[in-house]
Amino acid sequence: MRLLPLTLAAAFAFAGTVAHAGGASVACENALRKAALTDAVTLCSQAVDVNPADARALTYRGAAFLALAQFDRAYEDLTRAAALDGGNPLTFYNLGVYFDKTRSPEKAVEAYSTAIRLSPGNPVGLYNRAKAYERLCKTAEAMRDYQKIREIAPGMASARTIPTSIEACSSN
Repeated sequence: MRLLPLTLAAAFAFAGTVAHAGGASVACENALRKAALTDAVTLCSQAVDVNPADARALTYRGAAFLALAQFDRAYEDLTRAAALDGGNPLTFYNLGVYFDKTRSPEKAVEAYSTAIRLSPGNPVGLYNRAKAYERLCKTAEAMRDYQKIREIAPGMASARTIPTSIEACSSN
């Protein structure tokens, strides 16, 4: 279960770059930050009921659904949020996580790339994109992302796991 808080913490690395909305979205976000997932779903659902165009609440509810392994519901919320607000890096980061979890590394790379474009210099998206590139046997691209992480975030908590080389890849 230790993976869950790390996933949520990584996702919130992007949240700091997005302007905060008011009221229900904030309560929903706070529940998600505390990893109170069912509370987050409830609070985010209330926010969406009040304002069906609340992209922030949809993003947070989608993240909660991801953490609860309710992938269809997560995808529905995250794609809706992306259509409403294409400028939120957290939405695209979570879409990348969704595609990782549903074994679509090509789409994960696309989503992480959008998140990185929207939040340049954020090592979390770079790290996840590098891992997706590895799954695609695109070692040069993965190594570029790992090198960028070493340059921009030498103190990143997971820096010791960032490889300096990748073994030959086999697509089998």
